[in-house]
Amino acid sequence: MGFELIRFYLLLLLPEWMHVTHPDSNHFFRRKFTAAYKARLRWVYRIWLGSCLLMLAIPAPPVIIGLGLFTTFISFSLLDET
Repeated sequence: MGFELIRFYLLLLLPEWMHVTHPDSNHFFRRKFTAAYKARLRWVYRIWLGSCLLMLAIPAPPVIIGLGLFTTFISFSLLDET
């Protein structure tokens, strides 16, 4: 009962283009369903995993902050639309 109610509200609140999940590399929302985007997302996951392991290995605040900012930059660069 609860899941159906939440799904009903999401159907009312979300725009029409968010209900379509077919991959389209030219659409700003549906591009994340393409195989190329999913491959880049796997790369970002691996980079964050390695970054977190390095943060645990060197627990100095400057290293954690610098590595976190750099990893965020690389993630946004890889997942950018262009």
